[in-house]
Amino acid sequence: MLTIQFLCPLPNGLHARPAWELKEQCNQWQSEITFINHRQNAKADAKSSLALIGTGTLFNDSCSLNISGSDEEQARRVLEEYIQVRFIDSDSIQPTQAELTAHPLPRSLSRLNPDLLYGNVLASGVGVGTLTLLQSDSLDSYRAIPASAQDSTLLEHSLATLAEQLNQQLRERDGESKTILSAHLSLIQDDEFAGNIRRLMAEQHQGLGRRSSAIWSRFAPNYLLLPAIICASVLATFAISANSCCISPGRN
Repeated sequence: MLTIQFLCPLPNGLHARPAWELKEQCNQWQSEITFINHRQNAKADAKSSLALIGTGTLFNDSCSLNISGSDEEQARRVLEEYIQVRFIDSDSIQPTQAELTAHPLPRSLSRLNPDLLYGNVLASGVGVGTLTLLQSDSLDSYRAIPASAQDSTLLEHSLATLAEQLNQQLRERDGESKTILSAHLSLIQDDEFAGNIRRLMAEQHQGLGRRSSAIWSRFAPNYLLLPAIICASVLATFAISANSCCISPGRN
């Protein structure tokens, strides 16, 4: 077994995008590769994005890759070069907020003496539309959906539908958007993600909605935002699939 020791160089920690890129690098090799976070005393399969994210790795954490297999020598050389030189490029440093600058109002508006709230411009130009208050989704509505004999089929259909939607978006995008979508797709296709839902459904005999929301709850309280978003997407796709199959949601 060969080992690569390093300090995590990622300013934002090992979140979805760098986890996906590290997984892609590790998947090129036949050898078993284990990622270890020594601060957390956490181990993960380096060929699983979700497992890597689950280590909770932060900037400057002491980490190592253990490589064991027929091509371990070559894998160590290539992965060591990647970790030392290119791994940091998979992260993105958060842009510093520009200082807000007040601009004078037109005379017709200033006469009204309005109370002004200044914000950061996301896109230049004029927007026309309806203001909508965005609210977070409630897990309770998914937990209320009763277990069904069709849950396993619905899970596979939901994952396949969501993967198809992401693949369609990948064909239409490039640059940074394509990288982020690839990270999304990697989580959907990660055996550990769907495997955890299947295992909980089989062990606890509860519905797909309740089990998926349990996985969501596991990630949501932490900085692991992307897996929570992915779980939410699966739940939403599941709800649509359930309705199309005439499964009535339970009532509180």
